[in-house]
Amino acid sequence: MKKLQLCLATILAMTLAVMFTNVSAVEARTLDEIKKAGVLKVANSGAYPPFSFVDKGGNLVGFDVDIAKAVAKKIGVKAEVMSTPWNGIIAALVVGKFDTCICSMSDTEERRKAVDFTGSYYYSGQSLWVVNDSKIQSIKDLKGKKVGTVLGETSNKWAVENGNWTNMTYQGLPDLLLALTTGRINAAISDDVPIALAVKKNNYKIRMVEAKELQRYPAAFSLQQGKPELKAALQKALDEIKADGTYQEIVAKWIGHDISK
Repeated sequence: MKKLQLCLATILAMTLAVMFTNVSAVEARTLDEIKKAGVLKVANSGAYPPFSFVDKGGNLVGFDVDIAKAVAKKIGVKAEVMSTPWNGIIAALVVGKFDTCICSMSDTEERRKAVDFTGSYYYSGQSLWVVNDSKIQSIKDLKGKKVGTVLGETSNKWAVENGNWTNMTYQGLPDLLLALTTGRINAAISDDVPIALAVKKNNYKIRMVEAKELQRYPAAFSLQQGKPELKAALQKALDEIKADGTYQEIVAKWIGHDISK
């Protein structure tokens, strides 16, 4: 849930993407072009369970994948959901590689400088996690410690800007949790829903630490700026799956509790 101006690499990627767009006038496809092709190209990290991950059969699955398929169906096309490294998704949208990102991206002012957003499709918040026997009880206890975050997430940005600790970055939630549970880091900061579900599923011996300093964000579909017709179509499709119960079925399948607020 997530994610920009987080690190120099991300900033550089965005800058180069914008420069390339200005020079080459790379445009994402229009809604008419998408309908003509019959395919909505959707970006996803593929490393953020239960929102997106690769199952044992090698298939990209999850909450976001099902949402993408349901939204595409309402538009009258099929969803082609492709995984790409999280920290490169905004740059990929800017240069028109994908039509949209349905990938648990938080709608933030910083990201609005580069991409456009629909209305929210769920809410999540940053959370602080440590192993059960850790002496860490608050953000203040992180001083001088090793704190892990996922590269490109809002938590990564927050940790870089606010911390008096050593920042350790990882490509996805599985790697972050592995680092925490094996003692390579002292604490992890990431979105609450996926970690809570991972703990329940895998019986990780970790706990959440109360941290009011951390923020809560709406997740929304992101797309290239200057595409009002596509944005309207995505929003209409989202509204429709919420109205007919499809959205609630997907939430029940992957999450188990209301995340719409």
